[in-house]
Amino acid sequence: MFEEESIKKTKIDSFFKISLKNINKSFSGTEALNNISVDFTSGEIHGLVGQNGAGKSTLGKIIGGTHNLSSGKLIINKKTINRWNPKLALDTGIAMIHQELALVPEMTVFNNIFLGIEKNKFGVLENKNLDLFNDLEKNIGFGLNPDTKVSTLRIADQQKVEIMRALARDAKVIIMDEPTSSLTNDEVERLHQLMIKLQKQNYLIIYVSHFLESILSVCNKVTILRDGNLIRTSNINNEDKTSLVEAMLGKSAEIAYPIKKNTIIKNPKKIIDIVNLKTETGVKNVSINIKEGEIVGLLGLVGSGRTETLRAIFGADNITDGKITFCNEDLKLKNPKNAIKKGIAMIPEDRRKLGLVFSQNTKSNITITNIEKISKFNILNTNKEIELVKKLIDQIDIKPNTTDGNISYYSGGNQQKILFAKWIFNSPKLILLDEPTRGVDIGAKRKIYELINTLAESGVGVLLVSSELEEVMGLADRAYLIKNGSTYDEITPKDSLLEDILFSLFEATKNNELKNEY
Repeated sequence: MFEEESIKKTKIDSFFKISLKNINKSFSGTEALNNISVDFTSGEIHGLVGQNGAGKSTLGKIIGGTHNLSSGKLIINKKTINRWNPKLALDTGIAMIHQELALVPEMTVFNNIFLGIEKNKFGVLENKNLDLFNDLEKNIGFGLNPDTKVSTLRIADQQKVEIMRALARDAKVIIMDEPTSSLTNDEVERLHQLMIKLQKQNYLIIYVSHFLESILSVCNKVTILRDGNLIRTSNINNEDKTSLVEAMLGKSAEIAYPIKKNTIIKNPKKIIDIVNLKTETGVKNVSINIKEGEIVGLLGLVGSGRTETLRAIFGADNITDGKITFCNEDLKLKNPKNAIKKGIAMIPEDRRKLGLVFSQNTKSNITITNIEKISKFNILNTNKEIELVKKLIDQIDIKPNTTDGNISYYSGGNQQKILFAKWIFNSPKLILLDEPTRGVDIGAKRKIYELINTLAESGVGVLLVSSELEEVMGLADRAYLIKNGSTYDEITPKDSLLEDILFSLFEATKNNELKNEY
């Protein structure tokens, strides 16, 4: 519980020292943080790393006011906090950019950035807001149109809006929870340059990330957590990728892609054959095919039509032309429900909005796509449901390993595993994976890679999209290159160089040294 006096609602413009002393945090009896003590000081970029479930996001949310402590002390500039919430934190000068974005979809970029802090006179917005937006945009260079409706933006651009919101509120402490998970390498570099600029102006940046290269390149200090416990806080100059991974996992770990077992499917049948696909959402001419047990990648840059292709196959976007043959039958889908009945599943890039039902527990999220499997005469067999879900939880290694867990408190990696379990329960013939390891740490990634391989080994066809092109190259048997809504080449990843793929996607020559730019 918080103790002593509450901090006054005045901004501390010059200096922040935030101290966490012996803090503990539990959710529904599950311990998320255990006796953590760490200090954060103005003028530093302080990284928080650990596997999914290690407690790094929970720690950030305690500082940002989203979570209350179970015990221990939060001390800001020698004042122990008694009452704390996101508004008090923001009034004090602490802003948090959450991994799961909290924007108003039907409002514009401009209105989302200034929501609640509008400068207005008699209900009419003053030019001061627009001047501030222009100053922020000039400083950051995100290239956002202030009049664009947020619901039309891709996730990467929505993350930019969140960052600008924090800066517009004159926060002196900015907690960034996985802010780069959907950004391109160029956008990540620009964000890092901004962070360094803010650090030099005496801001405190608390940077939660599973991208260890980013932590090493931009942070001054790093705190490593494992299973809710503090492993160490150290100067970044004393760490490298190997030392971070070993501290996070508690053992030496090789980062590699699992090799498929030599399970040969005799005469594999073609699951899906797509010819000259065209949609209302920018897909112009996509032709691909996938056989049983095959992992096929779709390699392209952000905006190339990768996600739109998956959505069309899943029945989420209208198809205007082309032909899809699925299991030797013409496929014409009206909606995702039709696709699910045919045996097509999709893991979307945004698990919170499009994948999981956060008001339901683990069990309900897993069985929601195939209630018939656990029902007889429209009566739910709860014993059978619990039995089957327990098997999946053990098989996929979901933690906590309970059927009635509150998934809102689960780590990103375990939420992603529940998404996989949901579709495995439905016994799909084809699974579409859009950024399957987004917001997932190195340990959980390995589990998901193994899971993808296991699905393929069982005969399921897999279509994989990832902004981490190395991921597609490491997992896929074949891959199609896509640009401007059209597929234009097919490669075998094991026989191809990522460098050559990048040059092709960027329409560049090797002399441009574009690999470094990317």
